[in-house]
Amino acid sequence: MERLAAAAGLNGPRRYVVDWQRVEASLGTRLPADYREYVYWFGPGNFQDEFVVCVPGVENSNVELASRLRDERDSGRLWTEVSGDPVPFPLFPEPAGWLPFAFTLEGGAVYWVTEGEDPDRWTIGARDRMWRPERFDGGFSEFLREAVWDTIELDAVQEYGDEPPLAFRPSDGAWIGGAGARLEPYGSFEEAAEG
Repeated sequence: MERLAAAAGLNGPRRYVVDWQRVEASLGTRLPADYREYVYWFGPGNFQDEFVVCVPGVENSNVELASRLRDERDSGRLWTEVSGDPVPFPLFPEPAGWLPFAFTLEGGAVYWVTEGEDPDRWTIGARDRMWRPERFDGGFSEFLREAVWDTIELDAVQEYGDEPPLAFRPSDGAWIGGAGARLEPYGSFEEAAEG
């Protein structure tokens, strides 16, 4: 994670911390260890203003992990109503359901495929704006590395045209109005130790 953060323009961990027991209880599952490490290192923000990995405990519901799951379920229901087609994969908490953790501003979404008891072995699924599913044969870290270096071969995660690696643009996770809702934040940035 340290090498990936450096490649994306961070000088060190942003030290974003959350109560992981609270996060996992609200979702109903443990999460991959490399994602938990990502949250500490990166915290809220986005890559090239196009690709967002959601984090728990922020004020902005659009980029908060549990809120993203609720939004994705609502989007799936709307997709089915409008298209007449069912969502082509199970959504979490269904068995082996897809649990959203990221999205693109082009309407794509990226998920953990929650097959098996060990979240550290979950692979990745994605969909484009037309709900066409794709699979990535790797976990969170492998996916993120390929996305940041713009070598990922998923239609849902488009090429950005900028020279890789994609720069990370930090935010504080505050609600900025517009779509979504203001949540009660419970994540925070840890103070760096004095050296």
